[in-house]
This record gives sequence, C-alpha cells and structure tokens, in this order.
Amino acid sequence: MAFVLISTCFSGCKKEETGEALACAISQMPSTFDPQIVSTTVEKMISVNIFDGLFKLDENGEPQKCAAVDYSVSADGLVYTFQLQKDTYYYLSSAVKNFLEDKNATIEAKITAEDFAFGIIRSILPETNSEDFELLSAIKNANAVHNGTTGADSLGVRVTGEYTLEITLEKPSDDLLYALSQPMSFPCDKEFFELTGGRYGLAAKYIITNGGFYLSNVSEDKSVRIAMNSEYKGSHKVIPSAVGFYLNTDSVNVADKLDKGDYDVGFFTDEDAIDELGRRVQKNVLTNISCSLIFNMKKEHLQNLSLRTGLISGINLEETMQTLVPSYFGVDGAVERISFNADNAHNTMIKAFEELKIKNLSVDILCTEKYEKVAKDIVNSWQSSIGVELNGTVTVADEKDFNKKINSGEFELTIYPITVDSDKASDFLKIFTTGENVFSYSSDEYNRIWNDLNNNPTNDKINYAQSYLLKNAVVLPLASEDTVFAIAKGTSGIYFCGNRANVYFYKGQK
Repeated sequence: MAFVLISTCFSGCKKEETGEALACAISQMPSTFDPQIVSTTVEKMISVNIFDGLFKLDENGEPQKCAAVDYSVSADGLVYTFQLQKDTYYYLSSAVKNFLEDKNATIEAKITAEDFAFGIIRSILPETNSEDFELLSAIKNANAVHNGTTGADSLGVRVTGEYTLEITLEKPSDDLLYALSQPMSFPCDKEFFELTGGRYGLAAKYIITNGGFYLSNVSEDKSVRIAMNSEYKGSHKVIPSAVGFYLNTDSVNVADKLDKGDYDVGFFTDEDAIDELGRRVQKNVLTNISCSLIFNMKKEHLQNLSLRTGLISGINLEETMQTLVPSYFGVDGAVERISFNADNAHNTMIKAFEELKIKNLSVDILCTEKYEKVAKDIVNSWQSSIGVELNGTVTVADEKDFNKKINSGEFELTIYPITVDSDKASDFLKIFTTGENVFSYSSDEYNRIWNDLNNNPTNDKINYAQSYLLKNAVVLPLASEDTVFAIAKGTSGIYFCGNRANVYFYKGQK
C-alpha cells in the first residue's frame, strides 16, 4: 500500500510531456533571422515563432497581449503606455554561449522596455531599411527620422520605467497593436547586437530570442530547425518539441508529402494538387496572386506611353481580369482601364512609332510554360489588330530561369505573378511604388497616390490607384490565383491568419 501511495505521488508530479516535432515545407531558405530586417515570408514566419512581441495575433488575426501584460491609451488616442512582463530573459542557446565565450563577453539577458524601444527605433532608422517600416509610420516623427531629416531622439518612443514603454503617435491609428505583433517591433538587446559586429541574425550564434522557440540549427540550402524554449515564461503554452522548415520548391511534391503526413504544413498554388488532396487536408485559401502583363521600364522604348497604350489596347482577350487587385478587395466596376479597340491600337502605335522615330519593332514576352498559350494569344491579337510593322515573340522559361531573367532585368514584357503575403489590397498596390518592383517602374505621382491610400485606405482610393496604373498602361491584369495553406490530416493547433508570414506553431500537435 505504501509503495502504491508513493508511486501515485510521483506520477502526480510528473512533468507534462512535450509534443511531437512538426514539419513545414518552405519555398526558399531565409537569409537572415534579424526581425528588424526580415523581408521574405519564410523569414517572417520563423521570426513570429522565435520572438514574442508586445502583442501576438490570435486565430482570428486579432492582436492579443503578449510581452505587454497591460496597456492604456490617452483620451486623444495618441499616447500608448505599455506595462511589460517582468523577469523574462532571452534564451541563450549553446551556439550563443560559445560565441560569447569566444568574445570573452557576457550580457545581461533580462528583457526590459529598453529592448523593445531599441528594436522599434532600429526599424525606423533609414540605415536599417526595414521592409515593413510603414506599419510604424504613425509614430511621432517616424517619417522624418526614416527620411533622415531629424534624429532618433525626436521619436515618439520613450522608456519611462524598467518595464514601461510609452509610444506617442502623430495621429490616432487602429493599426498600432497589429504593428507591435510584427517582427520589426520585436525586442533587440543593444549590447548583444553590437557584439555581433554587423552579423546580427545571420546565424544561430548571432541571435538571441524571447519566444516559445529558439533558433536551433540551420542547414545551408536545406532546412531550419527551431526548438522549444525550455526556459520560456511567456503568455502562451508551447506544445511541439521543435519545428523543422524544409526547402521544397515543387508544389506537387509538397502536396504529396502533406497527403502522406511527411509534412504537417505547406503552402502551394498548383490547382491540380489542390483538387487531388480534396478533403484529406485542412485548407485555407488566400487569393494573393495577380498574374499580369508587365513592362520592363528599364527598356527605353517601353518608357513611351503611346507604345504601351497601343500594345494593351491591341490585346483582345475575353477573360482578362477587370482590376489589378482581385475583385473581392475593392468595388467592382469602379476601376477605369484601357479596353481593347483595334482602331485605337493602330492609331496609337503609329503615333508611338513617330515619337520613337522607328519604322518597325520587335517585342518579346517572357513567361513560364503555364502562360505560354496566353502569351501566344496576345501576340496573335497584336498581329490581327494593330496593323503596323510589329513582330511579337514568346520566350518560355522554366521557373528557375524565369526568376533569374526577371531579377536581372533580362526581359521586355513578362506575364508575371504579382504576389503578396496578405489579404490587404494596399499590399498589391505598394509593389508599384518606387524601389519596390523588379520591373523598374517609378512615378512620383503614383508614390503620392499610394501614400495617401496607405494613410487612409478606402475603396475609392484603392480603385483610384488601380485606375492610375491601368490607364497609364503600366500593367494589364490577366488572372487571379490562390495560395492554399494546408495542414495535414491528424495535425491540429497550427493557425494562419490572413498573411502567409503569420503562421503560429506553438499550439501545434499531432
């Protein structure tokens, strides 16, 4: 009896078991783990799992308190005061400890308001070139600091106590809490950051994190592993022992491995694979791809508006999209565009030839095999409607060669999948701002239109921005496509909320 009682006592004190490791397919390897500069979907996805922000998104995409245990807002909606969780620390992995030992250095791993302030300020500074600076642009003087016209001391980011952070806005914003859930707002220990000598986030030994997972291992060109932080004291329970991110660029293979249970999570766009999986996986669909005809604005002749207008008005495709942004984002029928008109195409092309002082022209459309027929239909339409000395050709490339040619600017026209990570219409339109696109489009007027839209997004402004691009023959939308976020049968708890980067694994189990 005594033995039974003792055994029962020990079993009652047994530590809760850790869940199984999970596997996620990724389409590219991350190049950095520095949350202030992550830019790709994969980099951000890993970041939101190895760091805790002041807020974290729940299953519905709503910001919930995380490292911030409480907060208040002033009556005018401009001043936010955050109270941080006390007695939390960065996880120092064995790789980090070895790095510190090699540097003969130690750090204070305790996380305070200074760490969050330093992370936010880094994201605003122009030299950081943070991908998502716009999310922090409502902070007082953020734009001036980002533009280099004033110093960081003027920012509305102030530490008022060891665990108290105050953020002042220039005008009320509904997006601040969301911004504080995203990587550019994650904490950064200034002392450790400086010790890395410009290599912060480039390897497991150069990053310290405060989330439910830490960066455990990076296998170059193959995989990334994040493991459970056994010292985590944050706001949520972590179930999986680890998550492995495995490079796989073959959409069909990803679907097959999901079906077999080799992967627990994956994104893919292959329509046949989606249909084949049927009900055997849990699926969330994100319409985030607009396949469009794009001009390479580095080519001098394609900078000519008459030429671009003539080419677009000479395309007779019955099933092209009516808008750049997939229709459910905006108001149907409210977007102006260039329509097919053979007479207008002919006359506009004659005008273009006169302006360019040419008598004939050859133009080539670069595409993948998927859009070869569409590209050839466009060329055939030009030949039958324009009626000038125009020779249209099509170059078909595999995915790897296609991306290489696009990134190096080796194309004239291309059928290009304009892809965003989120369900925000403004993200499609941001791609056409100066410096954001691979087709070298730049317009001060369009930048102004987009900034106005970004500061106050409305359907009218979304459609006005689209109309500007379409009427100026910058782009011709052809078709919208979906990305599917799939979770394998038998796996649960992993959630995705409106953005390919916002995938959370800490509740995942199988």
